[in-house]
Amino acid sequence: MRLLKRLLLWLVLGLVIVLAFGAGGGYLWLRQSLPKTSGEIRVSGISGPVTIVRDSDGVAHITGATETDAAFGLGFVHAQDRLWQMEVQRRIGHGRLSEIFGATTLNTDRFLRTLGVARAARSALERLDAETVTILDAYAAGVNAFLATNPMLPPEFLILGVKPEPWQPIDSLVWAKMMAWDLGGNWSDEVMRSLLIAQIGAEDADFLMPAYTADGPLILPEGVPVQPAASTTAPGVAIQPATAQAMLDLWETVHLTTGLGNRLAGSNNWVIGGARTASGKPLLVNDPHLGARIPSIWYLAHMQGGALNSIGATFPGLPAVVIGHNERIAWGVTNTGPDVQDLYIERIDAQNYVEYNGRREPVTLISETINVKDAEPVTLTVRITRHGPIISDVTSGTGETLAFRWTALDEEDATLRAFLNINRARNWEEFTAALRDLKAPMQNFVYADVEGNIGYYAPGALPIRRNGDGTLPVPGWTDEYEWVGYVPFEELPHVYNPPQGYIVTANNRVVGNEYPYLMGTSWAAPYRAQRIIELIEQGNRLTVADMRAMLGDVVSVQARELLPVMLAVQPAGPREAAALELLRGWDGAMRGDSAAAAVFQGYYYAAIETIFADELRDLYERQYQSERDFPAMALRAVLLDGRSEWCDNVTTIAVTEDCATTLAKALTRGLEAMADAQGESDPTRWRWDRVHQAVFQHTPFSQVGALRGVFERRIPNGGDNFTVNVAPVRITEPYLQYNVPSYRQIIDLNDLNASRFMHTTGQSGNVLSSRYSDYLERWQRVEDIPMRFSGAIEGERLVLAGE
Repeated sequence: MRLLKRLLLWLVLGLVIVLAFGAGGGYLWLRQSLPKTSGEIRVSGISGPVTIVRDSDGVAHITGATETDAAFGLGFVHAQDRLWQMEVQRRIGHGRLSEIFGATTLNTDRFLRTLGVARAARSALERLDAETVTILDAYAAGVNAFLATNPMLPPEFLILGVKPEPWQPIDSLVWAKMMAWDLGGNWSDEVMRSLLIAQIGAEDADFLMPAYTADGPLILPEGVPVQPAASTTAPGVAIQPATAQAMLDLWETVHLTTGLGNRLAGSNNWVIGGARTASGKPLLVNDPHLGARIPSIWYLAHMQGGALNSIGATFPGLPAVVIGHNERIAWGVTNTGPDVQDLYIERIDAQNYVEYNGRREPVTLISETINVKDAEPVTLTVRITRHGPIISDVTSGTGETLAFRWTALDEEDATLRAFLNINRARNWEEFTAALRDLKAPMQNFVYADVEGNIGYYAPGALPIRRNGDGTLPVPGWTDEYEWVGYVPFEELPHVYNPPQGYIVTANNRVVGNEYPYLMGTSWAAPYRAQRIIELIEQGNRLTVADMRAMLGDVVSVQARELLPVMLAVQPAGPREAAALELLRGWDGAMRGDSAAAAVFQGYYYAAIETIFADELRDLYERQYQSERDFPAMALRAVLLDGRSEWCDNVTTIAVTEDCATTLAKALTRGLEAMADAQGESDPTRWRWDRVHQAVFQHTPFSQVGALRGVFERRIPNGGDNFTVNVAPVRITEPYLQYNVPSYRQIIDLNDLNASRFMHTTGQSGNVLSSRYSDYLERWQRVEDIPMRFSGAIEGERLVLAGE
């Protein structure tokens, strides 16, 4: 982002000085951008007064006479506390980043305009029912009522010279679609598999991209009683390596610009029935794992008005509680990991006609104009076939023409209505009725109610393919690979009051091979799910405090499993011997102050590289090392399941290495890498959290050295890729963490006021606010705050009164 850096260096010098010294008239002037949180503000668009009480932890409690008044109030407080975040989010969805950031974001805008998230959002809005549109209108009116007060804008607007436009209902739906993008993507797996096939062949590519482990826990071990479906044949085809690499490079550009679509995303949730709890009523726990950013992706709020009375985590930009509870039920979500995206190889001629079943069909052409800061506008022509937009047009060097099919691009999408009705639901029947409207992203919902019931449902649009398994692109010139519909709602995975008395989901496989429909072919490694189940089974009369301890658990099932093999090596020297001694006395807990945890991490990543990089060569560094679950499950198969042939280094023709030899080399390499990172040669003096820090990036000022330290936050942390308190490592920046448990909740259905929640940084997105990062240390310590739900709520009181 060189252009942006040059632009900002002069603009921000004065601001940096003011913020650094924290005094003087300039600082006081900038603090006027902080919102008014007490007193009265006159607004138009409400039926009666709306009260906003911010409690002692900064949680906004919004009370209005009607649902629309409550939505108005939520829009108002979101705008007060998160206006810059909302501005960036809608610009991402609309493909309008280059208007404020310049040419540095042009390729991302090209992709997003081609993808057509905004077109899909407009189509969905046109087809939504009047009641849902009324809520969207009320929310937008609340945002715009704040803008109508002519506030001093947060520093980002001032630095970049941006003035926010009025909020529109489509802006809310655009961001909902982008969250589906963040959680629902697997098209990059199809592309990477093509590269692997070209390098090592289809059989070895399958080994390096395993769907799951043979003995990993299933979310629904009892299966789902549905009728068998017709079997499919005719697998897809690998695209050319040049095409595959160009598409992966494009994916990486979009990810780095938007922070969305990270391969390291995941989540945990579980619900425990009353037979296993101290109170006799359920406990429901959730911690979605998303990209670390500041401000947090979540905003804690309590909405009350009409039939709505719910509290939990909201997305700035959307008028509903996404995860939380109301007076009767509680819910939590994790990503199901479904395959809802396919790439179709199209045959398009020079006249923009596409071949299909031996005939020529016209390609739809849409002209898009991207305005670019300090440059001429850029016009592109988006091509769309029956399968979707041609995303390969965005980049050069592709030998094939690729159309993109995705459930979230369908004309109809009532996912927002689903969440509004979840907020209103009072029992399992109303809850599941609400889930029928959810299209994307497909999620693992856990449920509990005050009557003591628990349940699980995986709602969303799940394609039924005529042929193919979604692992590779497919021919688009024939109907052999069409989606022929979606799995009926009644046949999606679900369970109500299961016999084991609990339900656990951690992005692990949902059902076994007996399920007649293809759900997906890439699940998270089973370790988090195994550990959660282990802790539940060990427990007795479980409490909120027990749930908090589970959320903070950093014991690595993976480390416990691999250590016997990894310890069976001959040390090459004194440092290796000291490291092995640390591991022999270790309990597998990835505590921040643990030297053994640091040793294991260095050793583990070196083992993956030493075993697989010789076959993959430069593809290892370019792509495979950044994966989390595929290498972990492949390594497990090598070390524990008899696939030891991978331990041989294929570049040493005259020698056949066994696993002990290869692991000994990996230990030495891993210790060298960790010593460099630690700045200390002696392993006994290492700490895992010295090198493992959670990084909360700011858009865009984490990319500007002069401002990074002002806007960005970092904190030392324990955990790793596969602990319950997940802390994934980005090995390309050893050993930093860019994905986090973005929100935590513990809901006690015996006493809702005893429930707890927490997100990562703070309620405010304004760097000048005391609430910008006041949660961060508590989040790192796995502490939480009360979900104050009933009774008098004390705090700063702001009343929105009608004009």
